[in-house]
Amino acid sequence: MKIIFRIVLVSLYAILVLKLVDFAMPDDITFTPALIKFIPPYVLIFILNTEGCLFFDRFLNKQMPWSSSPQKRLIIQFALIIIWSLITMGIPFTIWYFYNGKSLVYPPASVIVFIGSIVLMLGFISVSIAINFFKQWQNSILDAEHYMQEKLKADYKVLQNQVNPHFLFNSFNVLVSEIKHNPDVAVEFTRKLSKVYRYVLQSKNYDLISLRKELDFIESYIFLHKVRIGEALKYSIDIADNDLQKQLPTLTLQILVENATKHNIANEENVLNITIKSGTQNNLIVSNNLNPKNDISSTRTGLSNLQNRYSLLNKDGFEIKKNDNEFIVLVPLIEE
Repeated sequence: MKIIFRIVLVSLYAILVLKLVDFAMPDDITFTPALIKFIPPYVLIFILNTEGCLFFDRFLNKQMPWSSSPQKRLIIQFALIIIWSLITMGIPFTIWYFYNGKSLVYPPASVIVFIGSIVLMLGFISVSIAINFFKQWQNSILDAEHYMQEKLKADYKVLQNQVNPHFLFNSFNVLVSEIKHNPDVAVEFTRKLSKVYRYVLQSKNYDLISLRKELDFIESYIFLHKVRIGEALKYSIDIADNDLQKQLPTLTLQILVENATKHNIANEENVLNITIKSGTQNNLIVSNNLNPKNDISSTRTGLSNLQNRYSLLNKDGFEIKKNDNEFIVLVPLIEE
């Protein structure tokens, strides 16, 4: 229905343009053949031009959004519109050139229609593109606000998990035990705990963080769990050097590791293995074996939040997979 409405609107506009040009044409210049015979091919050319320009607009919306580089987008789009308009409006003149024995002598009325049509057509297309520009700009502002809301929710959720009494009691109990039996480990535990809290509190200042910094943080976070549950938790990290400077949303790995430790049994009989490694599609593969706890119901709030954040970043590839033995999350990496 939108296409039909647009074609009807463009057709009416084309006829209006033709009438305006005819009205403004000097008295000594007349249409040959009559004006009525100009209308069908003229409307067809006008529709072809408009649809082509709108196609370029939609194509550039995907490849070069207004929010990313407005000046470059404006230059490229304006150039495409001019070229396409000259091509479509030049078709009948090209046909006339060969039909009339390769003569460059054209009826004056046709030349005036050509010039007037180019000007008025560009005005019509410009209005349409301007409307699209403001819609995209408004959507980008809404997306940015939505992203910030999602990030605030994630930051709050992570901070809430870290400072809840259960986590604190576990950490303090471990710390007291280590101070008594293993002072060196207690000192390291305190340093790691401080590092974890500092990173969580500072993360609200960043949308994205380098993988190198996120890995440095996650090793401290996993260390706290390992001191508490010992060899019941094992992890391995295998990251390609060229991936370390790439970025990802802050606290991504913490959410995934916390999800694994929260929903799976970890003891001597059921060792929890967490693996973080580089994938082949410019991504990370974060996986863990499955020893699900029976009394834990998963709402997947953290995973859903991550998925929303990637969606708002217009980054595809975040994927959750699960089989009988393993839980896998594919995390896209973002180039700087």
